[in-house]
Amino acid sequence: MMKTLYTVGRNMYLMGIAELAIYSFVKGDWAMTRPSPLPEAWQSINPTMTYVSGALLLISVLAFLLNRHRPTALLVIANLIFWLATSRHILNLWRDHINGFKTLWLAGGALLILTSLSNYEKHQKKLLWFNIIILFLFFVDCGVAHFNYADFVKELIPTYFPFRLFFTYFAGVCLILGGVGLLIPQTQKLAAILSGIQIASWFALVHIPRAITLKGDEWIGVGESLAVAGICFMLYSHFKNKALLI
Repeated sequence: MMKTLYTVGRNMYLMGIAELAIYSFVKGDWAMTRPSPLPEAWQSINPTMTYVSGALLLISVLAFLLNRHRPTALLVIANLIFWLATSRHILNLWRDHINGFKTLWLAGGALLILTSLSNYEKHQKKLLWFNIIILFLFFVDCGVAHFNYADFVKELIPTYFPFRLFFTYFAGVCLILGGVGLLIPQTQKLAAILSGIQIASWFALVHIPRAITLKGDEWIGVGESLAVAGICFMLYSHFKNKALLI
């Protein structure tokens, strides 16, 4: 059962990355995590850079699924995210730290999968903690944002939901508790599985309908939510199969 859940989470992550790569082709710019624009002197390399990097992401996902050059494929994914997303957020973290954290957990997801391969198991504990700390910071940051920007977040919830303001605050509390729970050995498994379920539900109930209705950059939320839900399920499987992190 745990192996199946890990595989489901892993494939959710990879499908999220593939969706983001495909949307980058459509947009003609690197869409993942909405990075700040490239310097004007570099504008001429877009959209060529986007098409090349998007193709490399899709090839890497396919190579992994076909069991071909898996370590290389995962390292390519992690490096592309770091250099084309994280590096573009570094100077803007003070203003857009939520998307900055996204780049780190998206890259961390690829490295987390890497530790399941026999030659990289020795790095597993370090990369588990990397994902835990980044998700803690991201979840708490997002949770606080649900309170600070409640009126905006409320509008993201479909209109057929009753008590949208209540669910805005409720989701914020769940994010904060989930982030803190990942840090505590006794609650890591519960925090990971519940956070994964929560974000997977947002993928289905919030991000997919918004993307179909509003189109455009709403498709970014589809891939990102699918990927982070997959990371949570992978973390749960690690916690269940290994001794709790202490």
